[in-house]
Amino acid sequence: MSFSPAWVVFTVLGIGLALWMTGIQWRSRGGHKGDLWAITVVGLPAAVIGGRLGHLIAASDTYFGPAGDPLRALAVWDGGFSFWGATILGFVSVWVLTRFQGIRFRPLLDSVAPGLILGHVAGAFSDWFDGRLELVTVLTESVWNLIACIVLIIVSKRLRLGYGQVFALYLCLFGLGRILLEALRVGSPAAEDARLLLGLPFNVWTAVLALLIGLCWLVVSRLRHRTHETGVYAHGSRTLLRRHRRGKHTFGINAPNIAEAAETSGAPLPSVARVADPDDRASADAPVAATDTEADEMEIERESDIDLSGRHSFGFFGAVTSAISIVPDVRGNSAPASHEENPRRSNK
Repeated sequence: MSFSPAWVVFTVLGIGLALWMTGIQWRSRGGHKGDLWAITVVGLPAAVIGGRLGHLIAASDTYFGPAGDPLRALAVWDGGFSFWGATILGFVSVWVLTRFQGIRFRPLLDSVAPGLILGHVAGAFSDWFDGRLELVTVLTESVWNLIACIVLIIVSKRLRLGYGQVFALYLCLFGLGRILLEALRVGSPAAEDARLLLGLPFNVWTAVLALLIGLCWLVVSRLRHRTHETGVYAHGSRTLLRRHRRGKHTFGINAPNIAEAAETSGAPLPSVARVADPDDRASADAPVAATDTEADEMEIERESDIDLSGRHSFGFFGAVTSAISIVPDVRGNSAPASHEENPRRSNK
């Protein structure tokens, strides 16, 4: 069955809803919205490729069997997409990216969970317009996913869930919903065409597996982590150092020592303009100059005193200029520059 225009529209709508909700949750946990652009650019194409590869593996006889046509594997417009293939390859690619950028993966999973299940609402209607599901099944699935999204948001706020616990709860709700959905589909044409494993549809087994993984993950994580999770960036995060160098959004709770973070990641330290000090005039006349090693140590010590806890308010033009490294507005703990007395003062 080929993809209809309605299927494409509602699929894109589901992706948009997922990204919108993920952005809200990510910023509420202390993340920056710019991280989602990089994650989307990497994760979305990987999910599309994974979904297609998953379908080719599941229906290998159709394409690579005795009567199959391998060239049909390239005809993506004829349909064929695996949800689990897209999920696995998409999350693996995002995990690799977060490891490289210094973003903690479990807080990201907790931010993705409400948006992911909200995107299923539009995805269910795309299957209905494509003739794959009945309207009653679509409405039931949409209502369940909408309620699950609200539950995830409320429970995560009330209990302050972290360490991937929100995503574990998502697996539980998603698996339970899929089991109920397959029970409603009994006797329908879609259920008759479903692949069976030990007398049950394959989707039921995957839903049970997701439910068990979510339950085990949630229980073990709650027992192991007694404190609340703080910070979404790892120490030495390339993302923090890059933003700090450009004068953008930084977080002191995630990178308390910029010099230590730079040593860990190997990234160069950001350059900060030194504020003039009247006492420096006396030291400048000193006959003995500091060595290169001492100068480097003083520079690192000065960088470590930078306050990373604030948000930088640029506005539109400030954001544009900071993006090209022109006059970045870095707010530090330095005292304002003292001005010399006006030499044109009237004589007494």
